Amino acid sequence: MSEVKSVPTDYGRSHVIARTRWRASRRGRRDGRAGIGTGYYAREIEEGLRMTLNALRSRFLTEHAALIDRVCEESRRIATEYDEPREDGRRADVPAALARFGGWVSQWRTEVTACQQRGLALAACADQELAHYEAAYARTDRQDVPLPAASASAAALDGTWTGAPDWELDGPLVRRALEILEQRIGPATGAAGQRGRGDR
Repeated sequence: MSEVKSVPTDYGRSHVIARTRWRASRRGRRDGRAGIGTGYYAREIEEGLRMTLNALRSRFLTEHAALIDRVCEESRRIATEYDEPREDGRRADVPAALARFGGWVSQWRTEVTACQQRGLALAACADQELAHYEAAYARTDRQDVPLPAASASAAALDGTWTGAPDWELDGPLVRRALEILEQRIGPATGAAGQRGRGDR
């Protein structure tokens, strides 16, 4: 049975704990002496990391559902206000609503960025664990079995974790509201915080 445990319980914020280092080294020595290829352990680490990242993102979206719901609801309002002419033929101008929307988007992106950083830290821990395994494996003189060429995080990480913090901001109404926001006020950034929450 695999000795690779759950990533969240074994990994620290940016480095593996002593127990994880010891376990990886022990497994490396054992596999080296037995002539077991290193690819199997690397795949276990990679799969464990992928499952952990998926769980982290799912938990984040659940915990912050109210915030993204506010962003989506306000984007619907803004797109309607600005794109549908009033009875007099003029288009609405609601700067306070835009500012409120921009504040919520900025808050959302800040939270997503923090979650992405947590995911990247977990990926770094996975690579460290694999490195300890490889080092112990190499010391058994099993040089006839090649070590993995890629890191454990290479296949598990994708644009979700390495790209812009725009999770859930890809709906057509949200994109349109962001366009209006940038045209009227400027882009919402992660540092904008929760400004503009007043009523229009």
